[in-house]
Amino acid sequence: MASFQLRQFHFFKREGLEDLPEAFKQSELLMASNGGDLIFLADSTGQIHIVNRAFVVRSFLATSETSGTRITQMLHIHQARTLLTVEENVTATGNRPVIKLWAVDRLLRQGDTQPVTVKYQQPSSTPYPLTAVAVTPSISQIALGFAGGHIVLIRGNILKSKSTKQRTIHVAPEPITNLHFVTDSVGTNVTLYATSTAQTMTFDTTGSKSEPFILEERGCGIGCSLVNEDDGLIVARDEAIYFYTTDGRGPCFAFDAPKVLLRRFKHYLLLATAAPSTMAPTLANPAEHSPSLDPIGAKIYSYNDATTFTILDTRNKLVAYTGVVAGGVRGVATEWGSIFVLGGHGTLDFFSEKDLLEKLDILYRQNLYPLAVKMAQNGSYDLASVAGIYKRYGDWLYAKDDFDTAMSQYIQTIGFVEPSYVIRKYLDAQRLGNLTSYLQELHTAGMATSDHTTLLLNCYTKLRDEERLNQFIHTQEDYQFDVDTAIHVCRQAGFYEQALYLADKFSKTGMYLKLRVEDQDDIKSALEYMRKLGDTDISAYLAEFGRRCLSSLPRETTELLVDVCIKGMDARTAVAGKGDQDQGASSQRPISTISPPLLSMRHIQHLFADQPAWLAAFLEQVIARRWQQGSPINELVDEEDNDMKSAWNTLLELYLCGVESPLHEQSSPSERKQNPKQRALEILRGSHTSIDWDRAYILCASNGFAEGIAALYEQRGDTAALLDLFIEHNDMDNMRKLLDEHGEDQPDLYVKALHYFARNPQLSNSEEMLSECLETIEKHCLMSSLRVLQALGGSDQSGVTLGMVRGYIMRQISVTTKRIQDNKSVIASYTADYKANMEKMEALKNKPVVFQSTKCSSCMTPLDLPSIHFLCKHSYHQRCLGDVADSCPRCQSDTQLLEDQRRAQEQSAKQHDVFFDKLQHADDGFGLIASWFSKSPFAFAKLVDQ
Repeated sequence: MASFQLRQFHFFKREGLEDLPEAFKQSELLMASNGGDLIFLADSTGQIHIVNRAFVVRSFLATSETSGTRITQMLHIHQARTLLTVEENVTATGNRPVIKLWAVDRLLRQGDTQPVTVKYQQPSSTPYPLTAVAVTPSISQIALGFAGGHIVLIRGNILKSKSTKQRTIHVAPEPITNLHFVTDSVGTNVTLYATSTAQTMTFDTTGSKSEPFILEERGCGIGCSLVNEDDGLIVARDEAIYFYTTDGRGPCFAFDAPKVLLRRFKHYLLLATAAPSTMAPTLANPAEHSPSLDPIGAKIYSYNDATTFTILDTRNKLVAYTGVVAGGVRGVATEWGSIFVLGGHGTLDFFSEKDLLEKLDILYRQNLYPLAVKMAQNGSYDLASVAGIYKRYGDWLYAKDDFDTAMSQYIQTIGFVEPSYVIRKYLDAQRLGNLTSYLQELHTAGMATSDHTTLLLNCYTKLRDEERLNQFIHTQEDYQFDVDTAIHVCRQAGFYEQALYLADKFSKTGMYLKLRVEDQDDIKSALEYMRKLGDTDISAYLAEFGRRCLSSLPRETTELLVDVCIKGMDARTAVAGKGDQDQGASSQRPISTISPPLLSMRHIQHLFADQPAWLAAFLEQVIARRWQQGSPINELVDEEDNDMKSAWNTLLELYLCGVESPLHEQSSPSERKQNPKQRALEILRGSHTSIDWDRAYILCASNGFAEGIAALYEQRGDTAALLDLFIEHNDMDNMRKLLDEHGEDQPDLYVKALHYFARNPQLSNSEEMLSECLETIEKHCLMSSLRVLQALGGSDQSGVTLGMVRGYIMRQISVTTKRIQDNKSVIASYTADYKANMEKMEALKNKPVVFQSTKCSSCMTPLDLPSIHFLCKHSYHQRCLGDVADSCPRCQSDTQLLEDQRRAQEQSAKQHDVFFDKLQHADDGFGLIASWFSKSPFAFAKLVDQ
């Protein structure tokens, strides 16, 4: 009976074959097959029947015609296409078994029934039945086992009956039950497995000596052993099935039943078992069996009608089929991918294996999912299909609320089943432990996304499982997760140390600094970390975190910012200098593209929005280290030039707002005495400073810093604006100095001063300054006397008395009187000339002209006809004039001069820019306009030649 420990299934289909050939209906049949697409049958009459796949039978007589001769054993060596038969006379005693070798191909093609008889000698004087035989694939060795406990080894060219040698390699009192040869891949080393009723052993038959190696002091019955595909020995005993190698016993497969036959099909073991009460006497005592007994009459054992045929799946540890064979199992053949079982009543049962899907369906119906998985894996199922079985198993366990075991199955589906399918099932807070295990495996398999990482880390944080979180983070070798997501989750959950570890390990500088600055408020560590960064990185992160660092550690942060700026400026200058020296290499690249992307000082200043005092300290240090000594600036480095201007302008603004640098407390006593306004004035007056004039002016004006505005005017050289500033602030001393220094070069300053003193006569030295102004104006003709008088007395605010300007008025009256008299004389002269010219013109128009000249004005000879007379009273011979007869040669130069003057007046009428340029630079503008009007350039009437 089969062991109750093994599950039983019907994974094979059993069919009884009908209409069998007559050969199958013979009594006491022997069946043999060993590949080669043939089945061999031997009946009690000595006939051998060869059955092919179409069940076509070819028969021949394989024994002598002596009565009682039978085929007691038959073995097919398919590698050599040879059939071995053992012929014995069961009715007579003392006869030696006859061993014959039949060439199968000759039997099938030619009907050649001439076998090769193997010659050998009985190993003992007392004949014993031949109970076992084995042949190597090359038929170079044959082993014979006898009931008397002898094993005979025959070696040589057995097929040709030449050079064969025989020796007995084993003698024991126990009958030999089974023999099996195994060879290595080359075929040089040959090992013989042998079993008796009391021992299991091996022999090395390659050498001259074949000492037995006892594998176990237990044996088995006839037909209850075989060699598997790994050249190991399988032995079937009543309590179990044992596996052996040449080194000893291996594992066993428990199956408690009396076994009478063992065969192999693929990875299945085929067993015929019988009830012990019906078994024939054993061979434990060979003396009980005399040679006269019929050892083959019932194949040693007699079978009853309750023989059970079992197919064992040792790989999956189950019974693939079990059933009863009527009349007992007489033989088993495994050919053509199927199993054929010959029954004692002449039946032939055909067993075909069900396909894997049918087997799995059977297991699914019984909820045997672990067995289904194992069978699918052993059946070379693809991984996706195996994962599908795990999924079904997990779903079944989940429905039974066995969440832990279900999760174990779902883990096996990673890579084939969508993770969200499993995750949704375990989102309940009570199942976070299972979900965590699944997500861990998902990461190990490299199938996790950033969302999975987020979820896993959230699970750790929800469970407050810091140990597993650390293990997950610290023990990863390839870090199969999204680092940014991991840092974000740890940060949100308050696991800052873990987040810092990841950020530092993977150079996530920005996140590391955020953790230090924003979460831990560890500004000192953040600054130390930033000092280790490269120039580009430190610039970017200072711009991001600088304000927070300044609020906590202003001094240390300011020092770091100063170092970064100075380093950046040095780098830019070095790059620019290199470009100058190697124009051939860098002439095609502008400086802006080759300078390093370091933090500009102008981009830093906004960080000090809440720290104006430290901004002043920052600017002072940068200026002192970079520009204080007036170091020359490379013209190509526009960025540094802009930085320098920005620094000076910002520092000026801070000083004007009264901001004091904290670093001044550590400076010299003289520097500590200076207030911010004095420092601002130094900037404005400094020769090495670089400020924006307009911006500086706005700053000084908005802060009411007159000294600064004066310094700006001085810097630009705008004395007029500077005088206005002094006038606005009633600064007589500086006004006097300004007039003394620049009055000679810029006399216009005295005009403004005149207006000022005219409005403020009460000021000290006002009369003296007024007289000086009038003298300068008079000297340089800066103003007309009328305008001067209007300036002095044209306003109600004027306090100038007549006595203050008496001298000036008298001089102006005298000068004006003389000028009037001169003008009158000139007018009289112009009038007389005008009248004389008009009379001449009138006479020429209305009165005849008498020519009294008698000589030619050219050759000075007496005139004769033809002659030409001009109105200018000059006369010429026509021959003396030649082709030029339209003008007088002697008056031509004067006439040409007048004509040139006329053309010049016509042209000047269109040259307005010339007029305005002369008007701008003329001392007497009115006189210039009158002069131009006298030449009629604005309304010119072109003369018409008569």
